[in-house]
Amino acid sequence: MLFTLKRDKKDSHSFLFMRSVGIVASDFYVPERIVTNKDIEKIVDTTDEWIWEHIGIRERRFAREDELTSDMAVAAGKKALKNAGLSANEVEMIFIATTSPDMLTPSTACIVQDKLGAKYAGAIDINNACSAFVYGLEIASKFVADSTYKNVLLIAVEKVSAALTVEDRTTYVFFGDGAGAAVLGEVERGYGLLGSYLRTDGSGAMDLCIPAGGIAMPPSEETLRNGMHSVKMNGRKIWDFTIEAFPDAVRSVLKKNGYSLKDVDMIIPHQANYNIIKEGMKRLGLPMEKTYTNMHKYGNTVGASIPIALHEAVEQGKIKKGDLVVLAGFGGGLTWGANLIRWSDGK
Repeated sequence: MLFTLKRDKKDSHSFLFMRSVGIVASDFYVPERIVTNKDIEKIVDTTDEWIWEHIGIRERRFAREDELTSDMAVAAGKKALKNAGLSANEVEMIFIATTSPDMLTPSTACIVQDKLGAKYAGAIDINNACSAFVYGLEIASKFVADSTYKNVLLIAVEKVSAALTVEDRTTYVFFGDGAGAAVLGEVERGYGLLGSYLRTDGSGAMDLCIPAGGIAMPPSEETLRNGMHSVKMNGRKIWDFTIEAFPDAVRSVLKKNGYSLKDVDMIIPHQANYNIIKEGMKRLGLPMEKTYTNMHKYGNTVGASIPIALHEAVEQGKIKKGDLVVLAGFGGGLTWGANLIRWSDGK
C-alpha cells in the first residue's frame, strides 16, 4: 500500500497519517537542601553581589550525598505520571536525559525503569548536556507519532553538584541539582510538537566537559588529584557561543516550520545565566515578558532546567492552550536547538 506524505505548513511535524504528539502532563523535583550565595561566599572566593549581577542566581539546590540521579528522576517521574492519571505499568518507553548518571553502565534509564516499577517499558539514556531535553523531546515524540507506543516518559535530571569542586569558582557558583519530567502522548490535531531544530559543533567539546572517568582518561590517582572528574568550563567561549546559539535556535525552528517571531507567545530557554537570556531576547527583538526564568532559585540545572521552567510557567498561567511556545537549549557538546510547540493543555 502506498502512502502520500503531505505536510501542513502550520503543522510540519505531523504527517497526515501520524499522531500529533504533545506533553500531556509534567512536573519536577528539586532536593530539599538550599544553598544560597551567602553560603557559597563563605567557602569560595566570590560574593553574593557578584553572582547575582553576573549570573542572576540567588540560591540553588544540592542533593544529599545518598540521593542519586535516579532517585531524583523517579521523584519527578512519579509526580508527572500522577498528573497524567497514569500508572507506571502504562509507560511503554522511558528516556533519561542526564550527564550525571548513577554509573557508566547500566544506563540510568534502566535503573529508573526498575525503581518506578514500569515493568513494560523500554529505557534509553540521552547525554546532550544543556540541550538534552530539547533533543529528547524530538526523539521521544517519534515513538508516539508513529503509533509504536501510546505513553512515553521523558525525564531530564542532573546531580551536577557531585561533579563540582569548591576550589573552582568558575563552575561552583553556577549549578544546581534537579529533575523535570514530561509525559508524551497523542494530542488534538494541530497541537503539540510542530517541529524541532537540532545542531552540534563538536569542535568546542572541551569548552564544557568532565575530562576524566571515561575511556579516554580512566580514573587514576593523577586524575583524582588534579580534579579531572569535575566540570571544566571555558566561560568566555561558552558565553560567546550561547549568545549566538540561543537566538539562532529560536529563529531557525520558526523559519523551518513557517512561523515568525511575531507568532511566538512564550520562549522557555535553558536557564544558564540571566544575562545570556536577556542578551538573547534583545537580539531576537522580543521583550523579557515573552520568556520565563527561574535560575534565581534553582541555579543552572543543565538539561533539567527547561522542563522545570516549562512546568512552572504552565502552572502560573504564563502558557495557555493554543500558545505557540519555543523551548531553546544550548550548552555542552557544543549543542543547541529548539522545539516548537502549539500548547495543548493536556490530552
